[in-house]
Amino acid sequence: MTIREIQEKVADALNGVEELVQGGCKAIAEDSNDVFFEVKQALEAGNVCIVVVTPKVTRSASGCGDGIPVEMQLAVQCAERPDLNRGTPGHLTALDAAEIVAHALDGEQFEFESIEQWADDRTRTVTATATFGFDPILTEPTTERN
Repeated sequence: MTIREIQEKVADALNGVEELVQGGCKAIAEDSNDVFFEVKQALEAGNVCIVVVTPKVTRSASGCGDGIPVEMQLAVQCAERPDLNRGTPGHLTALDAAEIVAHALDGEQFEFESIEQWADDRTRTVTATATFGFDPILTEPTTERN
C-alpha cells in the first residue's frame, strides 16, 4: 500500500464509526486534493474535522520483494472551532473525537501511542491528535494520481 492509500483507508474507516458521524465529524486524508477546502468547510459549519496524516515514515528492515518495510507514525488530527461547535447539541469536541479514534483504531494493525491537545488563538481552533504506530510494507505508487 502507498502512504496515500493508507491515509484514505483510515479516513474511510473513521467515516464508518457511527459515534463520530453522529457527533458531527468527517475524516479526510491529508494527501487528498481538496484537503484545505474540506477542512475549512467542516470547521466553518461547526463540525469536528478529522485529518489523517503520516508525519514520519522510516525504514524498518532490508527491502523485500513486495516493497519497503517501514515503521510509520500515523496521526489523526481532530480540530474544532469551539465558538461554532460547542453550541451545537450532540456535537463532539476535538478531544472527544480523538478518544473515540484511539479506541476505534487501536488493535492488531495500529498501536495507539498518545493524544496531544493544543489551541491556536490565531485560527481559533482546538486540535487533539491521536498518534499510532504502524508497520506496513510500502508499495510503489501507480502513475495515476487525482
